[in-house]
Amino acid sequence: MSSSSPSPETPVVNAEVLREVIKVQPFTRWTGLEILKAEDGEVITRLELRKDDMTQHHGFLHGGLVGFLADNAAAYAAATRVGDVVTSQFTLNFLSPGVGDAFRAHAQVVKAGQRQVVVRVDIIAEQEADEKLIAIAQATILPAGER
Repeated sequence: MSSSSPSPETPVVNAEVLREVIKVQPFTRWTGLEILKAEDGEVITRLELRKDDMTQHHGFLHGGLVGFLADNAAAYAAATRVGDVVTSQFTLNFLSPGVGDAFRAHAQVVKAGQRQVVVRVDIIAEQEADEKLIAIAQATILPAGER
């Protein structure tokens, strides 16, 4: 691994690369996850709700998919800094039920070190013109390969 840090203009992984990654991740591809933004240390993803197969018994976005949004956005944000990654751990706090037509995950790297990257993620529900913060997460992401 190179010891130099990438400049903000040249993220290690960008939106185009992440879109290619999604193509080879069967579960992520099934969800229909979109990459809205992928810049140095920041990623925004979006998932449109399919009520037939993404909800729990109350009709909310299933909590497992909220966790998926947090995990993927955190890993993708870390990848913009350090390349290939795996999640070591994450903590997820549900703030409100997942009521919405679509859900965005906004991930920002808090600190990128040589051995780990700490990322914060906000999960936001979109419903018509309204937005609501429904969950927050913090993740520890580990570099897994070459930059």
